[in-house]
Amino acid sequence: MTIRKKLLAIALGVISLTAPLAAAGTSAAATAIEVQAEDSSQVEDATLTDGSGKPSGALSAKTATAAQTGKVFSTGEITGKRFSSIGLSWKKESAVDRDLTAETRIHRNGTWESWRAVPLELDEGVAEEAKRAGAPAFYTQDADGVEVRFTSPTGSLPQDLRLSFIDPAQGPAVSSPAPQPQSAQAGQPDVKLRKDWGADETLADPGYKTQPSIKAALVHHTVTGNNSYAQEQVPEIINGIYVHHIKNLGYGDFPYHFIVDRFGGIWEGRKGSIEMQPDTAIPGILGGHAAGFNANTFGVAMLGNFEPNNSEGGEDTGPDPKPSDAMVKSLADLLAWKVGQYKLDPEGATLLVSSGGGGTNPHPKDKVLDVPVISSHKDVNVTACPGGKLYEMLPDLRKQVAERLG
Repeated sequence: MTIRKKLLAIALGVISLTAPLAAAGTSAAATAIEVQAEDSSQVEDATLTDGSGKPSGALSAKTATAAQTGKVFSTGEITGKRFSSIGLSWKKESAVDRDLTAETRIHRNGTWESWRAVPLELDEGVAEEAKRAGAPAFYTQDADGVEVRFTSPTGSLPQDLRLSFIDPAQGPAVSSPAPQPQSAQAGQPDVKLRKDWGADETLADPGYKTQPSIKAALVHHTVTGNNSYAQEQVPEIINGIYVHHIKNLGYGDFPYHFIVDRFGGIWEGRKGSIEMQPDTAIPGILGGHAAGFNANTFGVAMLGNFEPNNSEGGEDTGPDPKPSDAMVKSLADLLAWKVGQYKLDPEGATLLVSSGGGGTNPHPKDKVLDVPVISSHKDVNVTACPGGKLYEMLPDLRKQVAERLG
C-alpha cells in the first residue's frame, strides 16, 4: 500500500520532508506539494514534473546565470529527513532532451556541500523489465538535505519526473530467508551473499529468472557519485542501488549479477548468480544490465566511476580514475570462475543477438554482434560505461583471466 501525504507549502525557500514543504521562490499563496512514501519508508518521492513535463510540486523555473544556457529549474533546498541515496526517474516512454544536465548539492553535518553533476543516463539503459526510466542511484551517505537543479537548452523536462529519497536502513532489520549455495564451487573466489549487504528479499520477484546459457560477460561501472567510499559504506551503496531499481524503476531484482568494490570485495547482486552454472537446474540467470543484450550474458559492475574528468557525474574523478589493483584482481578472479564454468575462451569472441532497440541499444531486433567473450557495456550499447580508464584495461584483463584458467 502507498501512503500519500499532502503537505502545505509556505514561502520559506526551503522544503522539509518532516515539516511543511515549500519550493524556493514560491509565493505566499498556499501550494499543494505531494510527497509519496512507501509503507517501508525506504523510499519517499517528490514529484518534479507532471504528465506533460511541466514543472510541478517542488520544482520551479529560475533565472539562468551568465554561465548557464537554456532554462534552469530548481527544487530549492529540501531538508529534514535522513537518506543515504537519491534517485531520479521518469516516464519510460518520455522524450529526454539529450543535452539536459542535472546537478545536486547535499546537506550533511550542518553544511551544504558543493554542487556535483548527476548522470541522467541509466547505466544499463531502459532494460526490458523496467517500468520507468531513470538515472543511477546517487550515494549521498548520511545526508539530511538536498537541492537539485536541471539545465535544459530547449527548456524541456522528462514527463512525470520524480526525485526519490532512499534509505534502505528503514527496511527489515533482518533479510527474509532466500536460497543460498550450500558450499563453494570449484574455483569460486570469496563472494559475499545478498544477506551480507542487507537485501530485503521481500522486494524482489520470487524465484529465479533463469536462462538457457551464458556466452559472454559484460563489465560495467555504477557511477553512484562517490569513488572514495569507505569499506563499511559498501553494503549501504549496494542496497541503495537495489532499492532504487526495484522501488523507483520497477525492476524485478538487482540489475547486475555481481558487484566488485574498490577494496576487492565481490558481492552477489541478482539472486541465483552464484549458483548458475551449465548443466544444472540453474544454467543461467537473466540480468537487467544491458538493454537488448541481457540474454546469454552476465553483468559485473565495478563500484565507482572510471570515466576521466567526471564526465559521468558525481565526485571529481580527475584525468586518471583507474580501478584499484585489488579491484582488478578480484574482477579477474570472478571472471575466471564463471568463464571457466561455461568453458568460454577469455581471449575469444562470441555472437550475441539483440532482442530489440530502445534506450541505449541502437541495434534492432535480431541484429547479430560479434563481440569479445569478456566485453563491456559500451560494446553493445551507446554509453560511456564502464568508463574510459576501465575500458582500456580490458585487453590485459582478458590475459589475466586466461592465465588463471591455464
